[in-house]
Amino acid sequence: MSRAPGFFEKHFFLRNSLGFYTNLSTTAKYNRHVDRTHLAAALQLMISENPWFCTNFFKVNNTGDVYKDYELRPVDEIKFDSVVGFSKIKKFDADTIEYTNSLRVPIGKKDAPLWRLIVLETDTEQYFTFYACHSNFDGGSTAQFHKDLLSYLGRTDSANFEDILYRNHGDTPILPPVEDLDLFRPLLLQKIWLYLEVKAPKLFSWLKWIASGFPETFEIFQASPISDKIENKFRVINVPSADLNKLVSHCRSQSHTLTPYLTAIVKTSLEKYVYPQYYSDPSTVGTRLLMAMEGRRYSPELSNPFRYGPVVCAQVWDMAPGKSIKDNLRLVHENTQKSLKSQYDFKHTWTFKLIDTEKTLSKSIGTKMRITLLMTNIGMIKEVPDQDWQIIDAWFALNNTFFYHFTLHAISTPQGGLNICLGYLPEYDELETIDNEKSVSVMDAVERDMKAMISKSISE
Repeated sequence: MSRAPGFFEKHFFLRNSLGFYTNLSTTAKYNRHVDRTHLAAALQLMISENPWFCTNFFKVNNTGDVYKDYELRPVDEIKFDSVVGFSKIKKFDADTIEYTNSLRVPIGKKDAPLWRLIVLETDTEQYFTFYACHSNFDGGSTAQFHKDLLSYLGRTDSANFEDILYRNHGDTPILPPVEDLDLFRPLLLQKIWLYLEVKAPKLFSWLKWIASGFPETFEIFQASPISDKIENKFRVINVPSADLNKLVSHCRSQSHTLTPYLTAIVKTSLEKYVYPQYYSDPSTVGTRLLMAMEGRRYSPELSNPFRYGPVVCAQVWDMAPGKSIKDNLRLVHENTQKSLKSQYDFKHTWTFKLIDTEKTLSKSIGTKMRITLLMTNIGMIKEVPDQDWQIIDAWFALNNTFFYHFTLHAISTPQGGLNICLGYLPEYDELETIDNEKSVSVMDAVERDMKAMISKSISE
């Protein structure tokens, strides 16, 4: 069984194969130790019941048409060591996330699918990092992997080690691309509008400006030109469980959720410490935000069998400079609700069909076309009642590539609280600023400022 790639999948596996992207991942800490034999048994059963874990993209022609040149099909077999690795670490921290974020899952492997699991072990603890190619997985599904794995660990034991996790007998189903679902299918008038956006961007921008009621225009933050280097740096901020409950209560008292709150505070910190490094008058510089939204939360048709797959959309808008946290909160909340109601941003993924991904990526090098901030909130991974295996802590991270200046990823657990991974380009570690009459690293100042705003909200 095989099929041509969908246009959504095409965009993401080309980013990977052309070297413009590494992976997205969720790392989880479990409440019990897992040995190699038991892990193999659980993965074997898990793979047999989930076709998403069996496939890879393969090049089959050289016509120049990516939809004819590649196909998605099951791999021949999967051995334990081809998808699972073990690594010793002193401790789990931002450096560890930077390491796992540098790993790439290659396409075209007959003996390995589009995901990997690396078990990071200290002297006393284990951390499980599931990382994958974005063509077959999104942020929510990297977290779903851990939820499902714990269920399979509960259904299996560690009696005998099985090296072969999967063999292709020709009966593994191939699910359709997600754009076949109604959520991602635009209407005719929407297609015309989206076509203009891709093929006539200047006309589209002018028409959109008129249709939006002549909104204020401002310069969007830019820094150094895009290069082909995709190294990422990370800062990790933890909000303990008790404090997270207070923070969520604070957000609810203001009639908003955690996602717009986190977006507003990181924007405020970047405006305060990063923008002045590049602009003499940073008060005139706006922020371009990409808000990642997962379709499974809002469309029942996706819950099964699309518990995996890239079922996401990107909502992009420009945030004016000089606004208060309260104003930014309101903007993010209103725009998000508007997008969810119309589902337009899910339809917007159709534009990937019109884009020559390889040409677009290559032409981006040397320009300053980065989006300022990517915001992702995976949400709370809840404990499962009457289940022995539980997730007690988690971290989500995604490669910046050259698309974003900054990324902010949030994920929560009842025991570990909220973990925020702030990703950024390495050049920002080289900047210094004056904070409390002392010369400090710009990113140290950003991290401290975010922590201070969170602490203030918790105490209110």
